[in-house]
Amino acid sequence: MFCIKCGAECEDYEEGGILRQRCPRCGHIHYKNPYPCIAVLVVNERGEILLGKRHKDSIYPGKWCLPCGYIEYGETYLEAALREVKEEAGITSPADGIINVVSNQFDNGVSSLVVVLLSHYHGNETLKPGDDITETGWFSIEDMGTLPPLAFSADVFIITKYKNMLAEGGITILTLEGNSVYGH
Repeated sequence: MFCIKCGAECEDYEEGGILRQRCPRCGHIHYKNPYPCIAVLVVNERGEILLGKRHKDSIYPGKWCLPCGYIEYGETYLEAALREVKEEAGITSPADGIINVVSNQFDNGVSSLVVVLLSHYHGNETLKPGDDITETGWFSIEDMGTLPPLAFSADVFIITKYKNMLAEGGITILTLEGNSVYGH
């Protein structure tokens, strides 16, 4: 790897038990941080959740996941949520609030920090898979064993936690005040 500040070739450097890259010329240390992402638990009027089947060229091909993805530079997490649901399922479903924040560690070495949003879908648009999703569908969470195989352990956690919150009588969400996308 080359230094992003001066272009010199970096060297291995251990800091706090973590192997990093450091520039021998300018001393800049390259910190490898998790990628900021969003996942959206979209629930329709029947209480079913939206899942998408991952493309054969995606990580964990053929498995299913909540609409999710990276937050692009210059984009808010709410804009990312709207974009990902639209790209992956072809519908528009604004978020109601944050229901969790989780971390993912993938087999390819990528780590992500995921803001999980809840969205209640009240539209009548037809699901249309796109981006890295080949199939979409609405699934009941009454029996978790009937869900298709899920790509991410975080999705299992998110869906299970949502189901448990429903059973306990209510969903705890963080509101979206201070977020200009929805005029809050």
